[in-house]
Amino acid sequence: MSDSIFGAPDSLMEEDPWALPTTRNSQTLQSSILEDNNWSSYNSNDILTNNFASMGIDKPHTTAEEHETQPIAPITDPLVNQDDQTGEDPQEEDLKEESVWSEELVASFNPLGYHNTDDKTIIRVKEIPEKEGLVFKHINYLISHNLKFPSEYYQADNKATGSETRIIRRYSDFAWLIEVLWQKYPYRLIPELPPKKLYSIFLQKRRRSLQRFLYQLSKHPILSKESLVIMFFTVPNDFSNWKKFANIELTDEYENIRITLPKRFKINLDQVLKGLHENDPENDEEVDRSVNNDSIINNITQIWNESPVDHKKLDFIENLQTINASLTKFADIWAKLCILVERIEKRELALSMDHQRFSLYLGQFVNNSGNLYGVENLVGSEEQPEDSQNLSIINTILKQVIKYFTNTKQLKDDELSTLSSDTLENFRKLQDYLASLHFLIERLGSFKSTSEKQIHTLLNRITKTNERLFQIKIKSDIRGSEVDKLVTVLTDSSDSLSSLLSRIILVKSAFLNEFKLFQKTKYLVSETFQDWFVERVKYGELQQDALQRVFNDLQDMPLK
Repeated sequence: MSDSIFGAPDSLMEEDPWALPTTRNSQTLQSSILEDNNWSSYNSNDILTNNFASMGIDKPHTTAEEHETQPIAPITDPLVNQDDQTGEDPQEEDLKEESVWSEELVASFNPLGYHNTDDKTIIRVKEIPEKEGLVFKHINYLISHNLKFPSEYYQADNKATGSETRIIRRYSDFAWLIEVLWQKYPYRLIPELPPKKLYSIFLQKRRRSLQRFLYQLSKHPILSKESLVIMFFTVPNDFSNWKKFANIELTDEYENIRITLPKRFKINLDQVLKGLHENDPENDEEVDRSVNNDSIINNITQIWNESPVDHKKLDFIENLQTINASLTKFADIWAKLCILVERIEKRELALSMDHQRFSLYLGQFVNNSGNLYGVENLVGSEEQPEDSQNLSIINTILKQVIKYFTNTKQLKDDELSTLSSDTLENFRKLQDYLASLHFLIERLGSFKSTSEKQIHTLLNRITKTNERLFQIKIKSDIRGSEVDKLVTVLTDSSDSLSSLLSRIILVKSAFLNEFKLFQKTKYLVSETFQDWFVERVKYGELQQDALQRVFNDLQDMPLK
C-alpha cells in the first residue's frame, strides 16, 4: 500500500519482523491476469500451480454436430431483458424460477460460527503424526464432524455413530480435493489450502487452516452438495485407494450447457445462406444485413462490459476493477489487524508469565522475611510483641497477593486459550474469504482474456466467410463443394461463438451469485469483535473482582 494505515511515518512497520510484503499495484482486468499482491501465504500459487493450465478449466467448445447429439440444459439467460422479447416468452417463467432459486441459495448461506447458526456444524481436525523410516515423514489428520449426508454416501463399515463421523485424511487428499474443485467449479468461492511445510511451528497453523478450509467448504451452498466433497467427508480411511477405483467425473459444471441467447447476440445468417443452392427459394426482399449484424457484433464485443443485472449498463469490468482494488487494500489492512492480534496474544502471554514469576519471588520474600525482621537487633534489645505481630500480618496479606497473581495468571491463560482458538480463528476466517474472492477474480480475469481472443478470432472468421459467400452468390461458376465448405465453416464458427457467449453469460452469472454470498461475510466482522470483547469483558470482570479483593486486604496492612 502506498499510504500506511497506521499513519506516516509508520514506526510499527519499520524493522518489523512481522511486517507484510509491500503491496504491488494491481493490473487492470483489460485482457490480463491479475497480479498477486499479499496473497503468497495462500496455496493457489504454491500447490500444483504449474499444472493449473492443464486442468481443462477453459474447455474447448463443442461443434454443431456434437450439439445435435447432446442434451441442452434448460437454463435461461441471466442477461435477457424483456425489451428484447416480443409476445409471450416461455423463458420468462423459467427466469423467475432461476432468480428465486439463486436468492434461496444466497439466503441459505451463513458463514458465521456455531453459536450464530442453525445447522450447528462442528468440524475438528487433529494431527496423527506417523513416521516412516528415518527420513520420510507424513502426517495424518483425524477429522471428526457432525455433517449429515444421505445414507447412500456412507459405507457399511462407516455409518455415522451417534451424531459424529470420523475419517482420516492426509494433506495430499486435501490437495486432490482442491484440484478437483478448481477443475469443476473454477468460478466459485473455493477456499484456499495452506502450503505444505513441515517445520514444527507451522504444523499447528496448518492444522487450523485445514479445519477452516473444511468449514468454508461445508458452508458453501453448491460446493457442499458436490458428490466428491461428500465422499471426502464420508469415505472412512483408505481415501487414496478409493480415488484409484472410483468413477470420478471431473467436467466443468458448465460443460455442454448452453442457454438461449438474447437477440442482441444472434448474428443474422439467413440472408447470406439463402439462394446458395438451386433448391433454395429466391429472396426478393432486400435486407440491410450490414447495419443489423454490425450492431450485433458490437454487442458481442461488449459482452464482458455488460452488467449481469442490467445489460444496458456497460460497467461490469469497471466495477470488477474497483472491487479488486478495494479487496487488495482491505485484505492488506485486515492482515495487519491479524498480526496485531497475534502480538497482543504474545504480549499477554508474557504478562501471564511475569505474574507467575512475581508470585514465585514474592513467596520467597515472605519465606525469608522472618530471618531479617524476626530476630533481636544488634544492640540486644528485645523485639516488641506488636512488631512481631505486625510482621505476621504483613506476611499473611502478602500471601493473599501471591494468591492474586497466581489466580490472575490462570485467568490470563484461560483468556489466551480462547484468544488463540476462537478470536484469532475468527480473524483468519474472514481473511480466508478475502483470499477466495481474490483468486476467483483472478480466474475470472484469466477466462476473460482467453475468451476475448476467441471471440475476436471467431468474429473475424464469420465476417470473412460471410463476405466470401456474398461474393459467391454474385458469380455462377463457383462449385458447390466450395460453397458447402464455406457454409460448414460459417455454421460451425457461429455455433462455437454461441457456445462461448453462453459460457460467458453463465460464468458472469455464477460470479454474481458468489459475490452475493461474499456480501454476507461482513457479518464475520461483527461476530469476530463481539465474541472477542465478550471474552474480554468476562475475564476483565473476573480480574477486577480478584483485584478488588486483594486491594481490600492490602488496606489492613500495618504502617506503624
